Amino acid sequence: MAPKHGPWRAHVVLHDVAERQIDAMSDLDREVLDAAIVRLSLDHRAGTRVESKLEWEYRDDRVRIVYIPTVVGTIILVAYVEVD
Repeated sequence: MAPKHGPWRAHVVLHDVAERQIDAMSDLDREVLDAAIVRLSLDHRAGTRVESKLEWEYRDDRVRIVYIPTVVGTIILVAYVEVD
């Protein structure tokens, strides 16, 4: 029997600003951020759309991510990240 594939995920692309922010983070902060990015890759609607803009924002207890998904959610451009 062929192995089952995991759930479908969107391709996540980091903007230069987000890459610099991630490069400056500690390993622990990167782990927290990685889990949030995986959630977004599985469902880009996990965040909320910023009113009258293309941007979406995802927040949880420690993470804030500003991103732009493509129309069908196959690619997500991460523009800005924060980890507290």
